[in-house]
Amino acid sequence: DMHDFLSRTTEATVAERDGRVLGVVLGSLRSRVTTAQRIRHAITRNCLALPLLASKDGRRGLADQIAILQVDEVLKRDAGKSYQAEITLFVVSPEARGMGVGRKLFNHMLGVFRNAGMNEYFLFTDTTCDYGFYDYRGLTRKAEHTVRRDSFTQGGLEDGALSFFLYEGRC
Repeated sequence: DMHDFLSRTTEATVAERDGRVLGVVLGSLRSRVTTAQRIRHAITRNCLALPLLASKDGRRGLADQIAILQVDEVLKRDAGKSYQAEITLFVVSPEARGMGVGRKLFNHMLGVFRNAGMNEYFLFTDTTCDYGFYDYRGLTRKAEHTVRRDSFTQGGLEDGALSFFLYEGRC
């Protein structure tokens, strides 16, 4: 999963206090992603995936990851447009929530996008995340898709259903 994010990330910001990471935001300016970057992360991702083929749980995890990547493609198609800027990963530690860390990280990435001449961006999220943050910030949910898998039930989702979203925002 991380190598998929990194294969298209061109910008990164970390918030920390006293040497502890409080949050991370990764962004992509599509015009700055290099072929070498995509290839390097694809090779690493595939090398890391090979040992997973040896176990049932590993194969299930790989199948889940492939299903999620396929959902991302469906969401992009359903959104009906392509974007030149993306927030590829946005994470705030539980102990930092409510302290404004997420707002500052998010606003910083929007500033990076604006400085690069972008006026809109997108991001993927799902129901395991605090997607209400994006609603609160006024982003538009452009596409939604729900997937049911037995392995999602084992991961803690009661009905095995996980909903995925593509949000669009203005810089």
